[in-house]
Amino acid sequence: MSDKTLGSLLFLLSLITGVAYVYWLFFPAPSGLEWLFFAPGENTRWAVVLPILLGVALIAFIAMWIGWTMATTPPPTIIEDTTEEETKE
Repeated sequence: MSDKTLGSLLFLLSLITGVAYVYWLFFPAPSGLEWLFFAPGENTRWAVVLPILLGVALIAFIAMWIGWTMATTPPPTIIEDTTEEETKE
């Protein structure tokens, strides 16, 4: 797998994970999946949700940045090693 493909895949998966996590935190659970969603008492919810959200967002942003860098950076060029004999000629 090339670096560009791997970087693009990492970027897209990180973006999808971040969006899914924000949806999971702030929107109501679909019917039948309530057990997946976090819903403690309203007084303590933000004390837990905000630090977790910021941590997940930071990790997703770093992964997206790495993926973007891998996808957009051209491959390195190979510099051939020249010896002194070749430079004298």
